[in-house]
Amino acid sequence: MTTMLILTEAQAEAVRGPTSSFSALDPRPLTDGSFALPVAVLSDPAHVACQDALDGLPQRAVAAEEWAVEPGN
Repeated sequence: MTTMLILTEAQAEAVRGPTSSFSALDPRPLTDGSFALPVAVLSDPAHVACQDALDGLPQRAVAAEEWAVEPGN
């Protein structure tokens, strides 16, 4: 299991896309209808443009079977 930031669909849409010249956020869907991003994006300077939107989001461990689509597919 990996600890992830948990987003609603609206939050995922708000942060999805380019955040700097060579970086972007792409929240991945979970089977419960929520979306997830790795916690590491909080400390990545490439995503500082979305820092306010990401700060304070709930975090939890996500099991492999919770992904609506396998990450990387």
